[in-house]
Amino acid sequence: MRPGAVIGAATAAIKAATAGRPLLRFAILASHNWAFKLVMRCILITAFLVVATAIGNAQQTNFATTAPEPYFYAWWLRTEFHPFERQVRGIPISQIRSAWCKATEFRKDLFPADFASDIDGSAGLSFSVDGPFDGSKIKQTALLGVYETCAGETGTFLLVLAWSRNGQPAIRFIHEMPAQHQFAILGPVRDSTISVFHCMSCDHVTQFKWDKSKARFVRLPPLF
Repeated sequence: MRPGAVIGAATAAIKAATAGRPLLRFAILASHNWAFKLVMRCILITAFLVVATAIGNAQQTNFATTAPEPYFYAWWLRTEFHPFERQVRGIPISQIRSAWCKATEFRKDLFPADFASDIDGSAGLSFSVDGPFDGSKIKQTALLGVYETCAGETGTFLLVLAWSRNGQPAIRFIHEMPAQHQFAILGPVRDSTISVFHCMSCDHVTQFKWDKSKARFVRLPPLF
């Protein structure tokens, strides 16, 4: 008798012997039928991918929560951000700040569509910019995000990364900005100055620049 016929006869016998006992039938078939095992494995993998995708979408949806009131306030004044990631650009957050438990870089795909369209039309503002901020020839990136400490304190951060030739990032500068309104966005780079705007259309800006004499980034005096 061919193997396929043997498997078919055995399966039929198991079904007859376990009539009215579906759990027992399931267990016996699972332990003896390799094809059944393969199908179940595919089902479990598919279910895992569906759940993982749903969790990722939920995290993105919950990253920004906007209060309906005061309705006449701009959305960035009514929005709170909830970091959910354990690394930034591949760097574990414990290497950025030991007191942090969560951190998430601002990315347009994490914002609601209508907010993202405002960002697109913001005349050169963005969440990350590249430039020779310390005057070296090494590629560098300045980026913004939000953090949460293990004690539950939250705020905005500015992170400057230097990229090695093999594409690995190194922390060049980190600055925490605890604030009630966490939104921030970077302006166009002029004269290697990093400009952090705390709104989409205002003059509330914090600037940083490399100081050659001190060999570090310093915060510039307020413009106004």
